[in-house]
Amino acid sequence: MGKLKGVSLRYKLLAALTIIPMIGLSLFLLLAVNIFEKDKIAYVFDSSLSISKNRATRVTSEIGSDLSIAQAVVLSYRADTKNLAEAGQYYFEREAKFHAFQIHALNEETGVYEKTVDLAKDSVRPITTTMLESFTNDLISEARTKGIVVLREPGGPHVWLGARFGDAADPKHVVALSLFEASELAQVFSDRGPYMSFLLRNENAKTKPVFASIESIEGKWGPAEVWGEVSKNKIPEGIAELKSPQGRSYLVSFVDSGVADLVVVSMVDRQAALQAVDLLLKKSVLFFLAVISATAILAVLASRGLTSALGNLSSATQKIAEGDFGVRVDEKSGGEIGSLAKSFNIMAEEVSRLIGETAQKARMESELATAKAVQETLFPEPHARMGTVQVSGYYMPASECGGDWWHYCENGDKVYIWIADATGHGAPAALLTSATRAVVSVITRGPALPVSEALGILNRAICETSKGSMMMTFFLACIDKNTGEMTYSNASHEPPLILHKTEAEPSREDFSPLNDVNNPRLGEQIDCIFKESRVQLEPEDQIVFYTDGVIDVKNPEQKQFGERRFLKLLASEMHSASVSKEALGQVVDKIESFRSDTALDDDVTLILCTYKGAA
Repeated sequence: MGKLKGVSLRYKLLAALTIIPMIGLSLFLLLAVNIFEKDKIAYVFDSSLSISKNRATRVTSEIGSDLSIAQAVVLSYRADTKNLAEAGQYYFEREAKFHAFQIHALNEETGVYEKTVDLAKDSVRPITTTMLESFTNDLISEARTKGIVVLREPGGPHVWLGARFGDAADPKHVVALSLFEASELAQVFSDRGPYMSFLLRNENAKTKPVFASIESIEGKWGPAEVWGEVSKNKIPEGIAELKSPQGRSYLVSFVDSGVADLVVVSMVDRQAALQAVDLLLKKSVLFFLAVISATAILAVLASRGLTSALGNLSSATQKIAEGDFGVRVDEKSGGEIGSLAKSFNIMAEEVSRLIGETAQKARMESELATAKAVQETLFPEPHARMGTVQVSGYYMPASECGGDWWHYCENGDKVYIWIADATGHGAPAALLTSATRAVVSVITRGPALPVSEALGILNRAICETSKGSMMMTFFLACIDKNTGEMTYSNASHEPPLILHKTEAEPSREDFSPLNDVNNPRLGEQIDCIFKESRVQLEPEDQIVFYTDGVIDVKNPEQKQFGERRFLKLLASEMHSASVSKEALGQVVDKIESFRSDTALDDDVTLILCTYKGAA
């Protein structure tokens, strides 16, 4: 201390103003990077778990759909004759991705399963005959014990689905082995983006992946070894940080799909996931050097009040080091101290902005990827000609995840047109429309159903899926291509408009709403009995299906497009256009011109259908 008495006050101040902020800002820098790194890791875990859940949902949907198809065939099995009825043969031949099917029944005298049904399409019979010899008994044994088991065909996109039908204690039960083409799941798990994903059977470290984006990580460390580590938690879903034998860290999430002991595992390289932390550190160092340089200059020109101002700056630095990035220092001192305070505030604001922008960008990228994966498979081609019926549709979501859905399909002489609007937006609404699409896919594979019965099946599925938390308006129409008779049922959806053929340009009054029946929304009452109505179409009659988002479109002045403007536009364009595709394009162009890139408040769905008349 005695040596410091001979040192000038100016240099003492210089030392104080340089060393103290340097220590405080160093702590702040270390703590800020540490806090951001932890926050980033938490977000990556959350994003990875979200991806795993999404892919687990896809697995559950795909396996459930395949199981439903197999069940439909088994229902036609006759135990007395040990063969299939014609309906079972029909389902097998009709389903394109259904390649092979066997039924094994238990011989009560020998206790051995005997093959009673063996179906295979010509393209796969040599493969299935050879392949099944090696693991038929294992498949049957696991199916009898677990109820459902899934094995992947080596080297291909096909999976074997073993399922027990009946109680295992009942000697009349059977085990069905089905070969399905799972190209959609193969594509999902072949994505080699930042997240590596695997679909495994839950058999600890001995398991082999059903599907995997890569076969191994850093040599011998593969999906089986990863699952062997995370499966020790004995929970249906979770996260973990693992190190490879080479010492490289990975962030891992896993989700039990809930079907056939299948588990989805997603993982990402920790170093690659934390690149934003390195960027933050580099920019923070630059700000750190700038502040220290400014401090040294200010110390040389220090004057009265410096001690007080320095105390305020030190206190603010400590608060930031503790994680309070909202703290600011007073800039009213003027001179060099005021400049230092201003530099300090700029640095704090910039660090806060960098943290916010980086996290927001990562979240947006994850949401966009999830939304794209969910909604890519929901909608049909926009234009179709099915005999005497023309259909053209348009869909524009208000955000990354939309709640509107539309579809069309043929079943014999019938053409079905489906349109729906789920409550809300975002991932829940998109998942509800995805579940609806899966149920519709099952319905349309069977015989043509009355529209009221089809809505009843959908209503029960949505009630059991959403548990009353989400609902959906729905309109389903069925047109007979030969007679033009259309039956329809409405579940509180916007009633479609029918325009009969007219030589003169129609007016708004020429559009008749199909509102003879109006039932509760799907998901509102599980035991609801839906009513239906009929209308006779004449050649060149046109029908407009839409959701309320069309009416709610706003222009830059926040004026709604409105029902009157919509009907006027339909009257003009539907009269002048010769086909639904042309009319739809003109209507959509006028709506988009009115909107002028104004953000949508709700999803927009519009379908134009023309009945051309029997040949």
